[in-house]
Amino acid sequence: MDQECLPFRDVPGISRLYLDFLDGNPQVRSFYPTSTRSLDELAHQARSVSIPVERRQCVADVLLKQNRTWNAGPEVLSNIENLRKGACAVVSGQQVGLFLGPAYTLYKAVTIIRLARELTARGVEAVPIFWLASEDHDLAEVNHVFVPDSRGELQRLATTSQGCPGCPVGTVRLGNDVVPLVDRLQELLGESETLNFVRSSYAPGTTFATSFAELMTRLFSRYGLILLEPSDDDLHQLAAPLLRSAAEHSEELTRALLSRSKELESADYHAQVKVTQSSTLLFFFKEGKRLPIHRKNGAFSANGQQWAPDELQRQIDSNPKLFTANVLLRPVLQDYLLPTATYIAGPAETAYFAQVQVVYERLLGRTTPIWPRFSTTLIEARLKSWMRKYGLRLRDVLQPREEFIAALARRTIPSDIKDDFDRSREQLERLLAPLLHALKKLDPTVESAAEVAARKMRHQLERLESRAARAHLRREQVLDRHASMLSSLLFPEKELQERRLAGIYFLAKYGVELIDRLLEDYRPECHDHQVIALM
Repeated sequence: MDQECLPFRDVPGISRLYLDFLDGNPQVRSFYPTSTRSLDELAHQARSVSIPVERRQCVADVLLKQNRTWNAGPEVLSNIENLRKGACAVVSGQQVGLFLGPAYTLYKAVTIIRLARELTARGVEAVPIFWLASEDHDLAEVNHVFVPDSRGELQRLATTSQGCPGCPVGTVRLGNDVVPLVDRLQELLGESETLNFVRSSYAPGTTFATSFAELMTRLFSRYGLILLEPSDDDLHQLAAPLLRSAAEHSEELTRALLSRSKELESADYHAQVKVTQSSTLLFFFKEGKRLPIHRKNGAFSANGQQWAPDELQRQIDSNPKLFTANVLLRPVLQDYLLPTATYIAGPAETAYFAQVQVVYERLLGRTTPIWPRFSTTLIEARLKSWMRKYGLRLRDVLQPREEFIAALARRTIPSDIKDDFDRSREQLERLLAPLLHALKKLDPTVESAAEVAARKMRHQLERLESRAARAHLRREQVLDRHASMLSSLLFPEKELQERRLAGIYFLAKYGVELIDRLLEDYRPECHDHQVIALM
């Protein structure tokens, strides 16, 4: 596959914090003290990662039980045994969305599989572990996917399945409407092995977590990808000491997080997660709902339930299943349970890790390195041929749809008309230059007015050229269709393709073998956005 590495600075909507993180800017170093852009350095750091043997054995037992439930193959079971014997982990995770959600879910899996291989090749035994974020409660965020039709228009496929408000998404059961949803997928994408996998995994009565896990297993089992579902009772029991510590040191952690937020803001960055004086890092399960625990006047409460500090700690010890970590504690909990060599993160996750770092230091005494997730736009053959025809690169398409179409129309306007506009611009500048010079000598205030008038003249000429380009576009229906499809498929709704299009779209069209090709073409040394042409 043809490919290039597009700097994230040329991609719209990427935060300055993430850009500076990728560039290794010294200003962000204190927020990510252990992160590195070198695989050799990452391997060196991984050699010192460890967790207590007993905890490692218990986690391996849970993983064996869970992955067998999802019919994992021998490669996964072998990797679990490697973990049991001392291997470190390369970890990423994702919410358990419908049909695996956006394409970047696949790219997270590809990244951790490839990086585990890279570390192992450098003498550090590593296994890939994918954390299923089943305890999140924002169903509206994960109950749909977008799949393009034959015209390139995005079709929103959404399930009406509902859980109770505030209940973990992973526990929500799919209703009968999932059957026509899969049928609609087949209409859009045709029959394929991938669609058979989807149909087998997403059936009425199964939960979001189980369906997601079964489909991930069918796609990635042969690569040894281990899945971890955190709601397991044994994992909650193992995590109790960390949660108790988070409760015990709640006030100190809040102060540290508030201080870190100020540090980020004073450096002209942003705090991804809002923290207040009453914030804690814990949730409480009550009647199936996940409720945030707040602290006030030395006591804790969650929707009417109240605890004194020592009482909350006892409750965590005796009923750990009732308590779970919020977004700022979850990575620390993950790395309390796992010997994590690195966590694979995209732009948003990397931003909140700048805050999480203070929690790591206070609860674990170490900070897990962050490695940028494989980020890519896949360009299908017909799109690539159109881009060649019009002399386009991906960076040209990464703009709002109407602006891109207008720019492409100007680029393809008939050469004789384009030459006339170019000559008109040159003549206008030749006429303006001596006039502006003369007015400058006459009176500076008149010069200022003349500059304004000159800008208006140039603007009117540009407007006229744009109107001519749009008229040309209306006459050239093929060009209009190509422009619309390029925008819709490469920068859908002003977002990177990986954030909007379903990964299932590509797997259904190109087969599960696409995973092999992505594993081969992913370049860990490219920390920016890879552009890959599918042939």
